[in-house]
Order: sequence, then C-alpha cells, then structure tokens
Amino acid sequence: MNRLILIRHGETLWNREFRLQGSSDVPLSELGEDQAQRLARSFTEKPAAIFVSPLARTQSFAAPLASRFGLKPKVMENLREMSFGRFEGLRYEDMDDSLQQAFKLWIEDPVKNTSPDGESIAALTARVRKAAEDICDSLEEGAVALAVTHGGVIRAIVAALMDMPLIAVGRVQVYPGSLTILDKVDGHWKLVRLNDTCYIDS
Repeated sequence: MNRLILIRHGETLWNREFRLQGSSDVPLSELGEDQAQRLARSFTEKPAAIFVSPLARTQSFAAPLASRFGLKPKVMENLREMSFGRFEGLRYEDMDDSLQQAFKLWIEDPVKNTSPDGESIAALTARVRKAAEDICDSLEEGAVALAVTHGGVIRAIVAALMDMPLIAVGRVQVYPGSLTILDKVDGHWKLVRLNDTCYIDS
C-alpha cells in the first residue's frame, strides 16, 4: 500500500478578493501563511517525499512542513492549477457582457464549455491523473507522499482515480488548507478522507 495526501494551499490574496485565480501565480495571504504554520505544527504522518506545483502559493504553504520533516519539496508541473484563461484575475462584476455569458455557460457545464483561452476539464483530469500515478510509482512500498497543490487539481484527481464522470470535478468541495487522502492498495485507489480541515482548525 502507498498513501497520497493531497493538501490544498491556504488562503491567497485573490481568494480574499473573490477573484478567479486559476494558474496565475498569486501569493498566500497572512491567513494562508498562518494556516501553513498550523498544519505543520499539528501534522503527524511522516512523508517520504513532498511534491508541490510550480506556483509560489503551494511552495510557501509546503515550506513549514518541509522544514519540520527535513525534506526538499519536488516541483511537479502536472500539479499546476487549471488555467481559467481570460477569467483569471477577474471578479464576475469585472467582466464585460460577453465574458459574463461565457462564465455562466462554464459554470453550468464546465465539461462542455471551456473558459476562453483556458484549459478543458478533460485535459486537466488527464494530466493530474498522471501526476498522481507518477508520485505513487516513485515511492517504496508502504511510503507516504504529500502533494501540496490546488483545489481544481485535487477535485480532478479524486474524480479521475474514483472513476467519476468529468462533471464531478466541479461538484467536489475542497477548502483552502484541507487534506484529502487516497490509498493505493493492490493497484486500486481508495478514497480515505476528503476535504479535512481539522489540522488547521485545531
């Protein structure tokens, strides 16, 4: 058995401002930095490796955990958040009429409709499934890996590994700073925990 613990980074400045973030490189807020410290203090399961996305908010969030366990995080491109294209950096009220219409269609059916100049859910799911399998394949039997990544990535990994339809990617809730745990046993993935915030709430 191997265990993959997916951690969504903490709150960012754009989360606070209700801006669509996607693959833009936005730093953690003060609360997000505090969430990282709280998680590192209370987390008990020793990992063999820590993986992060190329975006600074995951690397900042992982830093206290990496320091505690004496590990150097490994940057994995396929853990990058989904690109929201022309929606990124905007609030709904900032969009012009054509973008608002595109946004409504995207929210209603994100499988059929892709954000303008953005990434499709099918493409996201394919690359993050590969990321999860690559991480697991890099581990010795019985080892645990942490992947500090993004909400869309975690939702897509869960949907992909649990053989859910693509539409499920938009229907799984993943809060900032939360943990989602998956075990791979005899070649099969099992969802052990989803969206657990107990480590940062304590």
